[in-house]
Amino acid sequence: MKLTSTLVIINVLIFVLTFPVRIHIINTYGFRPVAFLRGEYHLILTSLFIHFDIAHLGFNMLSLFLLGTSLEKKIDPIRYLIVYFVSGMVGNLVMLMPFFYSPETIGIGASGAISGLVGLGTLFCPGKLVIFPSVLPLPFVVAGALYFLMTAMNLFTPSEIGYPVHMVGLLIGMLFGVFWSKNWIRGILIFVATLVLIIVLQIVLTMMFL
Repeated sequence: MKLTSTLVIINVLIFVLTFPVRIHIINTYGFRPVAFLRGEYHLILTSLFIHFDIAHLGFNMLSLFLLGTSLEKKIDPIRYLIVYFVSGMVGNLVMLMPFFYSPETIGIGASGAISGLVGLGTLFCPGKLVIFPSVLPLPFVVAGALYFLMTAMNLFTPSEIGYPVHMVGLLIGMLFGVFWSKNWIRGILIFVATLVLIIVLQIVLTMMFL
């Protein structure tokens, strides 16, 4: 739990220490496509540690804690950090696509990085129980399938939540899960089967209550 706790503490400290000037911090260190393209490349990293308000911080840190503490028992710290930061930074690059975002949009938060942890656990340790996204413990593959579907359904919906960033972060994490898994083909098949099962179950339940 040391690595996850450290990341949570860093995020909380940054929020508390910068709270009086958080709007300035968001405008200066949030990921803004137009600023990144003119050479402010550090924004791809600094934006991962900035949150808008207590609710934004609280949800992300709770998710990070629940996911991270489960993953820490299964993967070494270096790989954990690689997935966390690569997923978060590559996820930010989606904001360069004008189809999803305007050049002046500002992206902040650790959710892209956290999505990467979801993707990693989905294929690297699919049977490991995690409390996400429900309040009940679920196998990682089920949690990952639910998160994938929820994100996909909102991908093209105008929202303050960065669903495209989440999706890319999730997929990056899954790629690492494939690379490091001992039986990645089996993991992918289980993931696809879980997706199909959830979709079929949702259709059946919808038909029953129409």
